[in-house]
Amino acid sequence: MKNTFKVLLTSFVLLSMLTAAARAEDKYAQLAMEITEAGSPVLGKKIAIIPFSYADGRTGATKDGSVIAERLTIKMINMHKFEIIERSVLDKVMTELKLQSSGMIDASSAKQLGKVLGVEAIVTGTLVEMQAGRIEVNARLIKTETAQAIGASQVSVEKDWVGDATTAQQRPVYQETQYQQPVYQQPEYQQPVAKSSYAPRQKGAYEYGYFDIFLGMGSPNMALEFYNSSRGVAPGEVGIAGVGGRYTSIKADNLQTQGFGPIAMRVGGYGNGNMGGAFEFGLERRNVAPQTAAWNFDGGLLNKTYKGADYATVTSFYMAGNLMVRFAKKTPVEPYFGLGLGFSLNAINMPNVSGYTNSTYFSTPTDDFGLGLVFNVPFGLRFNVADKTQLVAELRYQLNTMFFDRGISGESDTITISGAYLNVGVGFDF
Repeated sequence: MKNTFKVLLTSFVLLSMLTAAARAEDKYAQLAMEITEAGSPVLGKKIAIIPFSYADGRTGATKDGSVIAERLTIKMINMHKFEIIERSVLDKVMTELKLQSSGMIDASSAKQLGKVLGVEAIVTGTLVEMQAGRIEVNARLIKTETAQAIGASQVSVEKDWVGDATTAQQRPVYQETQYQQPVYQQPEYQQPVAKSSYAPRQKGAYEYGYFDIFLGMGSPNMALEFYNSSRGVAPGEVGIAGVGGRYTSIKADNLQTQGFGPIAMRVGGYGNGNMGGAFEFGLERRNVAPQTAAWNFDGGLLNKTYKGADYATVTSFYMAGNLMVRFAKKTPVEPYFGLGLGFSLNAINMPNVSGYTNSTYFSTPTDDFGLGLVFNVPFGLRFNVADKTQLVAELRYQLNTMFFDRGISGESDTITISGAYLNVGVGFDF
């Protein structure tokens, strides 16, 4: 059992590290990644990143667009996918061409920049001020030769710098007459620009959720141990005839099982990158198959033959959260890998094992309940057979360790069901 807990602990740490890595990806990195993915036709070419401007046309607000463009530039330089024109060179050329240094670039201006700077594409876009100090960034990648937008991305970033966002309110203007008497001039009223307080989030090109239903097939092994360090365990009380004495531990490993399942459902999704997540729950029923088993009595081995179906039957309902990683995006076949941790609720029936679960007297059968830990590692393929439908096939390793005590104080019994499964089913996008 020590090895089992080491596996679970190591897996939990690995899952935490992968989850932390996924969360570390900030919005500017997402923006850079989505633009880079859309810019595959011009990878390795020169591009220019122009400061963004507000979509409502406000004047005097240039710092926000410059800060966002500068942070995006740093992210894209570090990705080493394009040659990025230096900001000072871009500003000088735009001044010479008498172009405004903002996201408002028309088709003619885009072509001019392409010729003078020798760039294949430009990144430009607009900003929308949102509530709670956030700014919506709408970026586009435009091919300079055709002025065609070949990609777009939308993120919401936190405004963590000082300046801009809202333009300064107009103040009354005072004029002096020839007698030097101040005359008040009514400021011109401007109709406030209506701004939406809510901007609906748009899905990325490779972002989707899914719902899977599948059936599992396999013959996992069962490991079983009765452990009591105070009173010991007699072989006869756990259904093993012909052996005397009392033992601290009576156990058997690698017992063959038969049964069905799991029958499972999984709900999950992927962002625009390769990382995703899912929540899965399923039902499985296993019993020990007829066989000759090697029982270990405090280190001593003894082979015993018995009817497996009459010895132990476990019905498990499990729930697990999975970190998912795919290796392709929106292709006819999407390979994926996962790592999951969760818990299980287990009904344990042992007709020939004595305990206090059904009576105040020490008697058979033992009908116990065990809370368990579940660990799984799926490797699978999603086959896109229709617009919103996939066929799913995966090979997985799953381990379910449950704990019970037969109603005996001080006892610590365990059952571990582990092995490989083949799951097949159907999935639906949403």
